[in-house]
Amino acid sequence: MSSAIPNLERMYECGDVLANAKGLSYKSHQAEYEEILAGVKGADNCKRLSSQFIARFFSFYPSLAEKSIDAMLDLCEDGNVDIRKQAIKDLPTLCRDQHSKNLPKIVDVLTQLLQSEDQGEITIIQNSIMTLIRRDTKGAIIGIFSQIHTGEEVVRERALRLIHTKLKTSSAELLNKESQAQIIAEIKKVFASGNVTAEEFPRLMAILQFTFLPKSVAGQLEIANMVMKMADLDADAEFDYNSTELTDRLLQCATHVLPYFSNQVKSTAFCEYLVVKVLPHYYQLPDLTGMDTRNQLCKLTADLAVNIGSLKDPLTAAKNVFDRLIDYMPLPPATEDGSLAEVPNLEFTKVECLMYTFHQIARQADTFLTSDQERLKDFRSRLQYLARGVQGYIKKLKEFLATTGTKPAKEGEVEDVKIKQIALRTNENIQAMIRDLFHSPPIYKANVVLSFKPREKNSSSSSMQPKVGDKRKPITFSGKGENSGAGVTTGGKKGRGERQLYMDTVGRKGERGGSKPSVSTYRPGGKSARPSGQYNVPQGKYSSKINSKGGQDW
Repeated sequence: MSSAIPNLERMYECGDVLANAKGLSYKSHQAEYEEILAGVKGADNCKRLSSQFIARFFSFYPSLAEKSIDAMLDLCEDGNVDIRKQAIKDLPTLCRDQHSKNLPKIVDVLTQLLQSEDQGEITIIQNSIMTLIRRDTKGAIIGIFSQIHTGEEVVRERALRLIHTKLKTSSAELLNKESQAQIIAEIKKVFASGNVTAEEFPRLMAILQFTFLPKSVAGQLEIANMVMKMADLDADAEFDYNSTELTDRLLQCATHVLPYFSNQVKSTAFCEYLVVKVLPHYYQLPDLTGMDTRNQLCKLTADLAVNIGSLKDPLTAAKNVFDRLIDYMPLPPATEDGSLAEVPNLEFTKVECLMYTFHQIARQADTFLTSDQERLKDFRSRLQYLARGVQGYIKKLKEFLATTGTKPAKEGEVEDVKIKQIALRTNENIQAMIRDLFHSPPIYKANVVLSFKPREKNSSSSSMQPKVGDKRKPITFSGKGENSGAGVTTGGKKGRGERQLYMDTVGRKGERGGSKPSVSTYRPGGKSARPSGQYNVPQGKYSSKINSKGGQDW
């Protein structure tokens, strides 16, 4: 390249010479093109003109391609924002036709420029990147992810947001199978790095949705394995329950991997990790911003339990869930005259989730309850007491919903009705599982759909649910295990082996069963993680919705 830096007049002269050249005569005018390249070091007006001329005549001088690209990159780093904008607009022309191999490199450079604080410049950068994405999507993806892998934090964040936004609106138009495969490979590489932040993870998972991976069972399994690898489910290492970052990452990974588990893609490894490694530290987990950590853990564990396969250690898993479950199932307190005290508020969502998880896991450890008669006796006492509160709550909810359905909804009542409908489903689920667990011996046959999950249409479980407003029928428990373990009768004589609920007999003076209940001697083991002191009954999530007096009127 000539060492002389041309002025504006000379720049126009060189441009005229090249514009009038034809065919092979371009080779004889290489000196003029080199002067144009030298113009990037001239005055500001020469720099802008140099950018335009390089873009126009670049393809005629392939031997100077590298020098041309370097000259344009110098302009992209110029201190004058107008010169940078001009160079950024012209950069995509360096990737045309036989020069398409330059595209990933040019996109890489443009992505790096996203760190600019000038909004007008950022818009031009995004437009240039989008031009190249349309020209060669796969090459552009390579260039963008190059900065996601190695770029500064602000560049990485803006690059991810850009590709997510563009694919969200134009994925069908832009992504062929080859481009989708490239996205999958790049995201795998990001996950494998272990440097994904809480803000980046949902966006990366959303980008995967635009590929073919979620559309097949094999692809869903691949996504599940990617996420579980990132969650670092090391079964041989102890979970660091003091780490806010690890706890947040674990819960986020569980939340986003859930949709990919099914009957064919089992959630066993993830569910067993939460139950065996995390639940024992339930009360020591850190509080996360904008999230009830323990409530979220209960819900995720129950959700994962829907599709578990064979557990490595079902007895340990069952014990850990059981220990947490009975924390929310208090023993029946007795007054001095032997009658039951008022039923306490209960955290029904946690009870539903933990009972469902236990119900699923205990199928693989059916001797857990029956091997310890004192534990089984204690559990039955808690179940009886819980059943009393659940049954009374269901009655109140049905009465409310039946009344609400006969009159127009007032402003603000619609959301309240939805809450009560979910509360009804929650308690009906608990009631169904109580029937199984109260059976002698306990069985695990009830088909329950968690209350916070959408019900499948025409599901057999929904058809078995009583309609709102129906008269409550008394519930009895059969000792033979018929009808999936739930002995639901419509009144009349009791069948052989049937018996009434605890609530139906306790407290009736002068009748059998009215004596003061004995205190259980069972003491759950392994409670080192739980705070010491007197048991503090959890407060109800839905109980305050029943009436204005705090929900104590059952």
